[in-house]
Amino acid sequence: MKTTIDFLREYLFARPIFLSVLRSKEAALYQQHLPLRRRVLDVGCGDGFFARVTFGSRKIDVGVDVGDSRIDEAKKNNAYTDIVTYDGKRIPFANRTFETVVVNSVLEHTDDVKNVIAEMHRVLAPKGICYATVMAKPWEDHLFGSKIFGDGYRRWMKKKQVHINLFTRTEWSAAFRAAGFRVQSVTPYLSPHAALWLDVLHYLSVPSLLSYFINRRWVWWPKLTAWYPAAFFTGLMEEPVDADDAGALFFVLKRP
Repeated sequence: MKTTIDFLREYLFARPIFLSVLRSKEAALYQQHLPLRRRVLDVGCGDGFFARVTFGSRKIDVGVDVGDSRIDEAKKNNAYTDIVTYDGKRIPFANRTFETVVVNSVLEHTDDVKNVIAEMHRVLAPKGICYATVMAKPWEDHLFGSKIFGDGYRRWMKKKQVHINLFTRTEWSAAFRAAGFRVQSVTPYLSPHAALWLDVLHYLSVPSLLSYFINRRWVWWPKLTAWYPAAFFTGLMEEPVDADDAGALFFVLKRP
């Protein structure tokens, strides 16, 4: 079974440091639940890179996202059997179509989050499983910039990251239950220390942003990533944290 550091090394070859450190932990969390029950829907699939790295040769049946995402790039990553664009409101599939729904770091960015969660429940078959990772309210409180600049930095970062919904663990759980899900488990990740460092890594990722803007590549010299302190980054993501203090949460939800 691949571990957080395995995913991190793979991610660093193709994505910014900040994103690589965060996604590597999420990819490792999914390993405990493989293989996914078919058919599988990935809500908010983006460019499909996370699905390709996380699930490897186990293609997801359907990836769905809004038109102004990077969904057009998903075909290149060959992670889905089918890719569908939707309006962000109604998932274009019949009731009870899928056995598994995956939604990774999407719901915190969603305008009508209650509706999207309800739609995920609608297309999920009875006894189906939904795996959801979400950023949580403590994330913004533990940022390095928040420690220095306070609420002004929190507001600026929330707008920059398009974090529309930063709920507490209790609020996220309530939102899922309101849609009809049963919360089977919650795994917290992103300790206060890890969140602080991830904020710093935002700024160390600026060269990657410039690279992508110039030539649509996140990393110019992938071999240089071998010099990154991967063990240190992995250690950050593996730090234990209480569920009510975590910057992010991994939910396993079941439709009764």
